[in-house]
Amino acid sequence: MLKKLITAALITSMLILPVDSAGPAGYEEASLPSQSQDYLPGDVPAQTGAVESMSPVLHAMLLAMLNHDARSFDLSNGELAWEGLYNMLSLYGQLDSRCDEKNGELYLPEETVRDYAAALDAGLEALGGLPAALRDRMNYDNVSRCYLLVCGEDDQVQVRAVSLRAEGAALTLSGALVDEVEGETLVQFQAVLQPRDNMFGYAVSKLSIIG
Repeated sequence: MLKKLITAALITSMLILPVDSAGPAGYEEASLPSQSQDYLPGDVPAQTGAVESMSPVLHAMLLAMLNHDARSFDLSNGELAWEGLYNMLSLYGQLDSRCDEKNGELYLPEETVRDYAAALDAGLEALGGLPAALRDRMNYDNVSRCYLLVCGEDDQVQVRAVSLRAEGAALTLSGALVDEVEGETLVQFQAVLQPRDNMFGYAVSKLSIIG
């Protein structure tokens, strides 16, 4: 298990909203922990830690899917996959101790970017080359072996977890992406989380927009 972990307590306070009082029929709801508790990704019980550690990943991937008008997250779509990774890094990379932030720009070592890419259940090589459409926001420096990113902002959109159920070793999470300012549900989603020996403790093996 990687020891260089993002600050999960900060992510939790920024992202996770309470579970709805009623989930979809047939789902077994999981009680989520208090936001005041501290957890480390991959080092907590699955039915609490998975939601906390993977919410930043799902948030980033869903924003990319909305931008590309995609109903499911497809790693073979290089632009979609890279945008999901960019969203994750630009929104949450500054919480990583390995990040160097200067004037709204983030400098992230290649090792760090690989750690985040693992949450997509893929290595950087599997994503292909960095798409030209992202070059205005994300670039790679061959000398320092760091990625330079423009810091992202999306404070008003959050993940709401609705239900969580175990299917063997995997977890199926249902929820919604919610605009808190407008009080609007942007999309409902269902994700399959597979346990992995990575920074987050899980990887998203399937993510679909439903409804």
